[in-house]
Amino acid sequence: MTKGFENLEIREARPADLNTVLSILEEAARWHVCRGIEGWSPGSFSRTRILARIERGEMCLAELEGHPVGTFALQWSDEETWGRTPEDAGYVHGLAVRRDFAGRGLGRELLGRAESMAAESGKRYLRLDCVAENAALNAYYERAGFCYRGRVRVMGLDVSLYEREVRVFREG
Repeated sequence: MTKGFENLEIREARPADLNTVLSILEEAARWHVCRGIEGWSPGSFSRTRILARIERGEMCLAELEGHPVGTFALQWSDEETWGRTPEDAGYVHGLAVRRDFAGRGLGRELLGRAESMAAESGKRYLRLDCVAENAALNAYYERAGFCYRGRVRVMGLDVSLYEREVRVFREG
C-alpha cells in the first residue's frame, strides 16, 4: 500500500455513482485534450456503456475519506482488444484519477488494488491497453511493471497491449 493511501477504499460503483464516475473520466479527458494527448476526449464516454459496466459489477470507485478520487473498470475478459485468450487475467479499463491527486502515486495504487482483486479471483495476469502513440503513458505502464505484448487496432485506434503477472502475497 502506497504511503498516504492507507484509508483508500475501493468499492464497486453503484448506479447512483454513474455521474461521479463520468465526472472523473471527463476530468481526465479534459486534461488529455489540454496536453494534446490522443485517446480520450470530453463527451466521448457513453453513459449507457459505463452504466452497463456498473450493473455488471465491473466499475470500481476509489474513495479517500469519503471523497471520490479515482475510478477503473476490472473485467474478466476482453475479446474486443485481446482476442480469444485463456480465462487467466483481469483487464483494467478507464483508469482515471482526479487531477488533485495526480502525481501522488494514486494511479499505481489503483493498479495494485486491481491486481489484488485479480489475484483473489484466481487470475494469473493483469492486463490493460493504452493509446499506442502516447509515449508517456506507455512508459508509465512499463515503469509500473507491465510488459509490452503488442499493438492492435480497436475501434479505429491503435493501442499497445500490456500485462504483468499477478503477484500473490501470502502471510507466512
